[in-house]
Amino acid sequence: MKKDEFNKINVNNSDGRYNVDEDSLKHIKEIENVSEIEKEEKEVFQSSEDNKVQDETGRNSFDDASNSGSGGESGASSAGASAGAAAGVASAVGIVAVVAVSAVFVLGVVKLPTIPAVDVHLIAASSSSLAFSLNTNIENHEDLTITLRGAGYELSTSFQEYVKFTDLKQNEVYKLSVFEKETSRYSSNFYTNDREDVNNISIVVTSYIDDKLYFYFEDSVPGDKLYTVTVKNKKGTVIFNQDTTAPQEYEIDDFKEDVAIFVSVNGTITAGIQVFKPIYDYENINWVWGDYGETVTAIIPSLNETDDYYVRDIRNFEIEREDPTCTEDGYVIRQAAFIGPDKNRYEDQKEFILPASGHDFSDVTYIWSNHYLTCEAESICPVCGAKIEESVEAIKEEIVTDSGISYTKYTASFENENFEERKHYEDLTYGKYPQSKETDADILSNLNQTYGDPNTQGGNWLSYQYYAESSISSYMYYVDVDIDNDNELDYRGIYFTSYRPIDTTDALGNSSYQYDNGYLTNTAYWFKYEPIKWHVLEHDEDNLFITSEIVLDSQSFYHEVNTQEFEHNSGTGYANNYKLSDIRTWLNNEFYNSAFMDNRDSVINTTSVDNSIDSTLDSANPYTCEETEDKLFLLSRYEVSEYLAAKGQTTGSDYAKAQGLYVALENDNAFWGLRTPYVEEPYQIRYVTNNGNASYDSNSKTSLGVRPACWINIG
Repeated sequence: MKKDEFNKINVNNSDGRYNVDEDSLKHIKEIENVSEIEKEEKEVFQSSEDNKVQDETGRNSFDDASNSGSGGESGASSAGASAGAAAGVASAVGIVAVVAVSAVFVLGVVKLPTIPAVDVHLIAASSSSLAFSLNTNIENHEDLTITLRGAGYELSTSFQEYVKFTDLKQNEVYKLSVFEKETSRYSSNFYTNDREDVNNISIVVTSYIDDKLYFYFEDSVPGDKLYTVTVKNKKGTVIFNQDTTAPQEYEIDDFKEDVAIFVSVNGTITAGIQVFKPIYDYENINWVWGDYGETVTAIIPSLNETDDYYVRDIRNFEIEREDPTCTEDGYVIRQAAFIGPDKNRYEDQKEFILPASGHDFSDVTYIWSNHYLTCEAESICPVCGAKIEESVEAIKEEIVTDSGISYTKYTASFENENFEERKHYEDLTYGKYPQSKETDADILSNLNQTYGDPNTQGGNWLSYQYYAESSISSYMYYVDVDIDNDNELDYRGIYFTSYRPIDTTDALGNSSYQYDNGYLTNTAYWFKYEPIKWHVLEHDEDNLFITSEIVLDSQSFYHEVNTQEFEHNSGTGYANNYKLSDIRTWLNNEFYNSAFMDNRDSVINTTSVDNSIDSTLDSANPYTCEETEDKLFLLSRYEVSEYLAAKGQTTGSDYAKAQGLYVALENDNAFWGLRTPYVEEPYQIRYVTNNGNASYDSNSKTSLGVRPACWINIG
């Protein structure tokens, strides 16, 4: 008979009799073919030594059922006892032992036997485990042993009210037996299933405190049910029994020994669990200390089947200490204590070696001589004050790249491993831009005669398309000339019929710094295209982060003042939003095209420009924008603080002054703008003053200088 068919045999004893469905009878002849059952098996559901009944020929009831296919009265008595022992299993779980079914079929209808010496209920079965509840009227439980046998498997344990066998084989027949010393008191076969049985009831033990046990049970298929919760001690004595109509939590007092917890539904046991009272080995506590006593955990070993007892994060105290020095070890002694489950105090003490720290020479100061011919490195240990220093001569190299970049590089290499190789870049030039004003009268006369009459804007003069009253106006003009025809620009001429307003929102004719800087209307001025000198802020292998040494131009951040977000330059944002600014567009178009040669794209890197809150040095700033991808950009407030310090003070070119740059009278230094928005107003930006300090002004000011920055490749 197949296992699935075997499990489908319907046995019912609700009326005190065993009745077998007729549909089940057609399978009965296959029982003797179950390979897992040994034919020489001699024991069948023996409820007690007194219930052993054999027929007149000496064969037990299993042999009668297997061999004859029919039974006499003597076999009926034995089979009835066997079937009675299995009745609780069959009704609760729906799995009937093979031998029990055989006997039932032979006898057809048998009256229930007397109460057996050992009563067993199969609570749960899966593909790898079997769980049972056991009850007995035998007083000396210490004489009872539970044994489970299978093909190549045998496990014995002392008698328990609840027992679970795990790590079993799938689709296997196992025999559960209970012995009183050498005498068999119960024996029956059970299958492990090929699927997990769904057990609706689950019992969860939460904790025990001060000899109180806490647990609860759950029912995944609730309904109109009567639950009975029973707790028995090791002797099988009921110490707690309570009916309930809904799952709940329970508290058991005087938890001093192992117990078994059962939950019955409408009188049938459906769940059980064994709870062991912990027994701990307090003589062999394992103290686990963390590094240098920072943490400590005590592990009390268990002497029975419970888990070890963990006491974590125990408070511990330093009782003695000697700090290490840079060259000598120190030590610390710490003590920890806790109160165990037995209410006694346990403590431990441990000494930890604190290794010598070694000198800390991580903070190094490098000082270049005035002409970068030597470099001195110095570091002082903050722990003990020890000092190391080294001065070396620098190697000087004059370099001109194929891209037209020229610079002087100084390299200082140190022998002390605490010092790194240092490089300094000086006199870096790349690109050209109009800067110095031409003052030679003959050259000026020739330029005016050759390239048109500025008074009538002749020749190739173009309008700057500068703003007045936030609108583009034609009042300021320029022309670029190549006087020697070598395909490189030599001069830029400028001419304005009205002064450029200090603010793009102002009207023409208002005050202007052009006049303060000595430039008059209706007059042509010529400025030489000269190499741009750059200051190196940072270097990364062959890539240099640079900014112009002086202010090269004077332009507004954005031409309109607005206190609300609005749509402009292909986006929506505030007037001080760098991504949407006029100056960003101007740098990467007009200036980029004017200042650099044709191979500029291979020299100037496209950079991910940080416009986050970190770049502003503010704790909060509502006007920041996302990262931009640019060739050229303005510096941020953070970059000025990080790289320039006192070098934030700089002058402006003559050309920038002619554009309306503000220059301080006391030191001739210029104001120059940053890409950082000011935190207070949506139309204000940060700039650097003539003294190198950070300040703020309207985004529409034309008087703030432009000091471009970029990353270039010199490889």
